[in-house]
Amino acid sequence: PQDVMEVWKDTDFQSKLEAISNLPVNMQNDATAACGAELAFGHGKELADFVYFFIGTFIGGGIVLNHGLYSGRTGNAGAIGPMPVMNSDGKATTLIDHASIYTLEMSFKAKGFVLSHQWSEPEDWHSLGPLLDEWIEDTARHLAWAIVASSSVIDFQAAVIDGAFPSNIRQRIVDAIRVEIGELDTRGISDLSILEGIVGRGARALGGASLPLFS
Repeated sequence: PQDVMEVWKDTDFQSKLEAISNLPVNMQNDATAACGAELAFGHGKELADFVYFFIGTFIGGGIVLNHGLYSGRTGNAGAIGPMPVMNSDGKATTLIDHASIYTLEMSFKAKGFVLSHQWSEPEDWHSLGPLLDEWIEDTARHLAWAIVASSSVIDFQAAVIDGAFPSNIRQRIVDAIRVEIGELDTRGISDLSILEGIVGRGARALGGASLPLFS
């Protein structure tokens, strides 16, 4: 309910946790933390600037500029989930409605299937079949639009794609994005690399654990 959500939204968790633990507390949204992990332990070693996408239950992201994590005025820079895109019917929607594991799960539920062992055995997605193929295609198409839109604002060296799925799924998504971008009008936009994330599904936790070092 909205009134309950507002209580969570307006609560100063950092101060409360510091008071309870008597320890300094660092706060960051999960996708930006994941981007920080990629900066410190992944492609950040060779890239000065990149836009980062982490596909989890929902999609989030982060921005690296001049070898540093850019969190923006309110800490929400790179929160690419609300980015406007277009669905197959030509109607405006958002990236979070397409490039998220939630949408994959909902498509399975709509067909009467339930995803179960994929979460307990997260490296085994081999049995998902055609619905997975459709999700990868849809995800790649909308991510390609998001990457081109982002690159029209900041001249990134690369877009890095990671998520809470097996490495072979990440590779398939990246390969499909490269094809989709080849179909788009990118005049005036510098060439950029589309790369697989190195850190993987644990990036959010690793980035969160590294926040004291980043600070």
